[in-house]
Amino acid sequence: MKNLFKILIFIAIILVIFIYLDNPVKENELITGSKNSGQVIPQETTEVVESNNIFTRPNKGISVLIGQSSNEVVKLLGKPDRVEPSVFGYDWWIYNSAFSDYQMIGVSEDKVAQILAVGNKIDVTPYDIGQSLEDIYRFTIVQSEITISIDSNIYTFSLNKDDITNRILVPFDNLYAMLYIDGKDHQLEAVRFSDAETLLLQKPYDILYNGSMVESSTPPSDLQVAVDRANERQIVEITNLFRLRHGFRVLESDLELQKIARQQSEEMAKNNIVKNESFEAPKFSDTLQESGIDFNRAGGNTAAFYFDAGDAVNGWLNSKDHRDTILGKWYSHTGVGVYGNYYTQNFIERPIPKEDR
Repeated sequence: MKNLFKILIFIAIILVIFIYLDNPVKENELITGSKNSGQVIPQETTEVVESNNIFTRPNKGISVLIGQSSNEVVKLLGKPDRVEPSVFGYDWWIYNSAFSDYQMIGVSEDKVAQILAVGNKIDVTPYDIGQSLEDIYRFTIVQSEITISIDSNIYTFSLNKDDITNRILVPFDNLYAMLYIDGKDHQLEAVRFSDAETLLLQKPYDILYNGSMVESSTPPSDLQVAVDRANERQIVEITNLFRLRHGFRVLESDLELQKIARQQSEEMAKNNIVKNESFEAPKFSDTLQESGIDFNRAGGNTAAFYFDAGDAVNGWLNSKDHRDTILGKWYSHTGVGVYGNYYTQNFIERPIPKEDR
């Protein structure tokens, strides 16, 4: 009798393992960025305590463009491959002729306000894309609090444990560098150079302030839709860049997957899924089945309250399950849907047509 009981338990365990491993659709949990958990707290003190260890601003590399006119961008890089809007008052000038040179230049009122450099051939002095975290620590003093003043206003960025690990903020003279770190490989994956005002608009960290807080205005609906579509394209491009960097094939965009992703993000946003615990989003596996899309394997990532495409992809890369999905070697197609601060990225492995086998 005891032996029979042991056999039944063994069979049950095998069945559970088989069902888990045989599941062709991997759906990861929603992750949230700083725009959800971050705090902006007014303070009464008027004492200005500037951050220690402010580094001398680089005199070469792409960061020299911050504060310069758009003419200087054209002189250095030529005309952009495309121009896309943001909700922070600047337009992204996208340079994507090659993955190794992929960069986004934020131009506001003819001045460069921010730069997101992702390609590994871009000069991000004093750093290098792909540089080890250990090497960065050798000459960068990582601070958990960085205080700046604009006119009579005082702002302190407060970095939490994850920020110190994955999104280091480094102050230079009138310039700030956000270092996006690959938490698994412990190396620099991208750099965001910014002026102070733009960084405050994005609120990537907790902020303590005295005076007036810098706020971005709510965009009209047509602009928000245009920004959503831009974020979708950027997520696909940045994802493919990271896949290529890790030795995996580039994904093709799939319109049906994109449609599902857009519906998912819109439904999450309209039902306020982050705070509404009773709401259950439709399962990706169910929507896939209803769509009639043919696939061997599939995976889905969702995120909320990241301030743009680059920030969202960094969040996924630094979460194990989401990273495994982004870098899934078997996937061939992707579809991204963005609705405001909600992001969905779906992946599938399409079966090889019989005539191509």
